[in-house]
Amino acid sequence: MAIFNGTDLVLTLSSTSGGSEFKTLHATSCSISMNVDTIDVSTKDSAGFRDLIGGQKSFSLSADGLMDFTSTASTTDPDELFTQMMNRTAVTFTFALATPAGYKYTGSGFITSLEITGGVEDAPTYSVSLEGTDAITQTSI
Repeated sequence: MAIFNGTDLVLTLSSTSGGSEFKTLHATSCSISMNVDTIDVSTKDSAGFRDLIGGQKSFSLSADGLMDFTSTASTTDPDELFTQMMNRTAVTFTFALATPAGYKYTGSGFITSLEITGGVEDAPTYSVSLEGTDAITQTSI
């Protein structure tokens, strides 16, 4: 069984629709959630138990990081995410280990939330959330 350091798990996003993907800037965490809705098809013949069938599939992603108000060519910063969110343009993403191994998840989604926070005597942070659109793909690498 291969165990790895969570630091190696990264979310890369495009800063423009269909553009090159770069790591989210100064990320401290990232996550992906995949779900399948269920449809209740219980009848009086179900003997008191619920019968279900699979429904729509969905996925969402999120990342948190330290805020930096500058941009470089090798990262996706909150300013670029803000532009994509305001333009309501889908971004492409990859969710995988920084050093390719095993498999990766790829797809596209819409930025649904971008939060920038700064507390007293604290490092400013950002948080971004995406809702997937269309299919998500798992690919061996």
